[in-house]
Amino acid sequence: MAAFQYRAVDRSGTSVSGTMIAEDMIQLDRLLMDIGYWLIDANPLEKERKAKISSVRVSRRELIELCSAMTAMLEAGITIIDALNTMARETENEGFRRVLEDITMNIEAGSTLTDAMTRHGRVFPEQLTNIVKAGEYSGNLGTSFREVMIHLEWVDRLVADLKQVSIYPAMVLVTVSLFVLLLFGFVVPTFAELLTEIGMTLPLVTRVVISAGDFVKTYWWGFLGLPVAAWASYRTLRLRSARFALAADRFKLDLPVVGDILRMISLSRLTHNMAMLMRSGVPMLQALQLCRDLVGNLVVQQAVREAEIAVNEGQPVSTAFRRFNIFGPMLMRMIVVGEETGTMEQSMDHLSARFDDEIPRRIKRLMSLMEPVIILALIALVGTVALAIFLPFMDLLGGIM
Repeated sequence: MAAFQYRAVDRSGTSVSGTMIAEDMIQLDRLLMDIGYWLIDANPLEKERKAKISSVRVSRRELIELCSAMTAMLEAGITIIDALNTMARETENEGFRRVLEDITMNIEAGSTLTDAMTRHGRVFPEQLTNIVKAGEYSGNLGTSFREVMIHLEWVDRLVADLKQVSIYPAMVLVTVSLFVLLLFGFVVPTFAELLTEIGMTLPLVTRVVISAGDFVKTYWWGFLGLPVAAWASYRTLRLRSARFALAADRFKLDLPVVGDILRMISLSRLTHNMAMLMRSGVPMLQALQLCRDLVGNLVVQQAVREAEIAVNEGQPVSTAFRRFNIFGPMLMRMIVVGEETGTMEQSMDHLSARFDDEIPRRIKRLMSLMEPVIILALIALVGTVALAIFLPFMDLLGGIM
């Protein structure tokens, strides 16, 4: 199969152009005639144009709006072709419009919606296309789009919550860093020059503070560039070394307080996606395959992969998951209940709801612990500098009196 860029006319003589998948020119001509067009000319799709379509970026909010509108239109009895044409006309994203038009033309040529969406993997993730595929098989395509919409809205809320709770510590960290640079880069060196002119013997704490000020004043650029360099090095090592990436993710999970929150976020992603996929009719084994790359942590991902292998060999899900302590007793109990009662998707739903309630509470508790620690650190820093400044003057006044 190849992609062709074609130009054709309809019965009224109006010229149209687009792209379509076909085995050759003969099949392309037949496919176009089946939907009321006469082929004028066609060429294999250039690599540049194919790359242009495949590199389209669509925001999560745009996908939510698409799924919401598709749900409403399909449940109202509007055909999939008319619904896609409506969304293509209404979207303001030119790249997304090309994607929807491409999907529409391929459906008109006989392709399934799932196959047409799969061509645009960067726009429609694999777990979403599998839900649509289940909807096509069951005849409940509107319900499938509703499931996708609910899932994307959950992801949107989770990302928004994480960003919101990250703003405060990030602002505090930046403010403290700038304060330290200002204090040791300008205030302390000025004070050191004054004491040098006096020529008195300085206490140890004063000498330490002055040395720190000289160091900061000389290498201030390192303090600004070090975080950027560290982050760039970390990202590079993660991409180039699977062993480093796995060790880094294991280290994150071992962190006190923070590790538990990160583990819960990964398990929330796992349970929410499992519930969504199974509710849409995706089998357990395939759901595990689709979910393993969505958990956001390589340690959890490796555990899910090994559990998937065990399930494929015939073991119950509870037995496969029990081998890994990372899943926790609560998740294991709900899996056992789901297996015994045949309501695994409901068990996953209850778990994801529990995690959604617990994660924000844990994060707020972490923030409440960080505030006094930051305040005490600032008091200690400012107190040390103040002591370094006042001790020489107290000695000077004592010598005069």
